[in-house]
Amino acid sequence: MDLVIQTGLGQTRVELLDLLHRDSLVPAEQAEQRRADVAGPIERALDADVRRSARRRSRSPPTGQGCRRTRVEVDAHSARQNTGMTEATTATDPTTFRAQFPVLERLSYLNAGTEGPIPRAAAEAVRERIAVEADGGRCGRPYFEGLMELAARARAGYATALGCDPSEVALTGSTTDGVNTVIAGLDLRPGEEIVTSDQEHPGLLAPLGRARRRHRVKIRVVPFAEIAGEVSTATRLVACSHVSWVGGEVADVAALASTGVPVLLDAAQALGAVPLAVRALGCDFYAGSGQKWLCGPEGSGALYVREERLEELLVPWPGYGSVADPANALEFEQADGVKRFDHGFPAGMRSAWAAASLGVFEEAGWDWVYERAASLAAALAERLAERGLSVSPRGRSTLVSWAAEDADAEVARLAGEGVIVRSIPAFGLVRASVGAWTSEEEIERLVGLAAR
Repeated sequence: MDLVIQTGLGQTRVELLDLLHRDSLVPAEQAEQRRADVAGPIERALDADVRRSARRRSRSPPTGQGCRRTRVEVDAHSARQNTGMTEATTATDPTTFRAQFPVLERLSYLNAGTEGPIPRAAAEAVRERIAVEADGGRCGRPYFEGLMELAARARAGYATALGCDPSEVALTGSTTDGVNTVIAGLDLRPGEEIVTSDQEHPGLLAPLGRARRRHRVKIRVVPFAEIAGEVSTATRLVACSHVSWVGGEVADVAALASTGVPVLLDAAQALGAVPLAVRALGCDFYAGSGQKWLCGPEGSGALYVREERLEELLVPWPGYGSVADPANALEFEQADGVKRFDHGFPAGMRSAWAAASLGVFEEAGWDWVYERAASLAAALAERLAERGLSVSPRGRSTLVSWAAEDADAEVARLAGEGVIVRSIPAFGLVRASVGAWTSEEEIERLVGLAAR
C-alpha cells in the first residue's frame, strides 16, 4: 500500500516500507487512524518545504541561478556525479548569500573549520521537523517512511557535494565515525604498516592508535608533503587529511593513488570547502563532517567507499540497516551497497537540517561557493604576509593560519572585537576559516586587527 500526499508541487509518493511489517507498533484496528493522525503533520511539513523552496526561488536572480532540486533532479543525480558541483551560477549575489546566515549579523564568524554557521533555512527546517514529531507522534509507518525520505534527501545532497552517486554514500555522525568505520572494518594483520602525516587531527590519530594496539600494526608518521614517497611494500593503508587542519595544505592525492595502496582521506576540512569529484580524485575511502563547511548539525557526516573496496570492509558496528534480511540478522548477510555502513537509525531532525543546509549551497551553486571562499582565503593569506605575519604553508583551500606568540590569547583578543577564529595550540597558530559567506570587509578588518 502507498501513502500519497498532495502538495503544491504535485504528489509526493511515500512508499510503505517493510520496516515495521513484522512488529507493528499499533494494533491493526488502529492502523488506519494512526496513519491519518501522522499523515497530517507530514503533509504540513512537505507543504512547508514547498513554501520554503518557493521563497528561495523568489529571492534568486532569474539568470544563471540554481535552485533546490526536485526529486526528479535528485534521481538524475548520476548525470553530473563526476563534477562534484552543481551548474554554474554566475549571478549569485554575495550579499544575498551572506544574509542567509543570521549569526553574521552580529559576529565576524571565521570558524567553520570547527562549526559552520547555521543557515536560516536549516533553523526553519528543524523547527518544522520538531512540530511534525511533537504533533504527530513518533510511530506508525508514515512516520518511519518520512524518516527514510529525509535520509534519502540528505544522502543525495552529500553525494552532490562529493561528486558521486547516493548509493556510494553512508550517513555517519562525523569524520571520525567514517575513519573508524574504515580502520575497524579492514582485516588488518600484525606487522602491516599504515602511513600517516605529522599534521593529523586526533580524530584520525586515535583510531590509528587503537589499530596499533588491537592489531599490532605499525603506524609511521611522515611529513605531510612527503607521504607518497614514504609508501613501502609493507604499507597496507595510507590515512591522512585531504586538507590539513593545521594550515590548509592540500595533499597530493594523485601521487598517493599512484602508489596502488588503499587511500583513506580525512575530509573534515575539504568536504564543502574545496572542489571535489571523489571518484576522479582516486582515493578509496573519504570521510567527511556535516557540521563544518556543510553547516549541518553536530553528529552528522558522510562516508564514501569506492565500489571496488566495498567487500574489503566488514561492518564494524552493525544494526538493523546493515543486514540484507533483518529477520535473519544472526546470519549477518550484509546489505547491498555503502548504506550498510550507515550509523544508527536516521534521525529526522538531523536529516532535515542537513538537507536544508545542503540545499542552500546547491541553490547558490557549489562552483561559486568554492571559488569565492578560496579566493577570499588567498587574499587573506596574502594581506597577512604583506603586514609581516608568518603565514603557514597552504594550498588552494579555505584555511589560513599564522603564527602568534600566544595563540590562545590572540583568539580571545579577536573574539573581544567580534571576530571568531580558533587556535591550533600545538603548532602555535591562529586559524581563520574563510567561507563563501565571508565579506571582503571582514578580511580587511581581520588583517588590521591581526597586524596590531
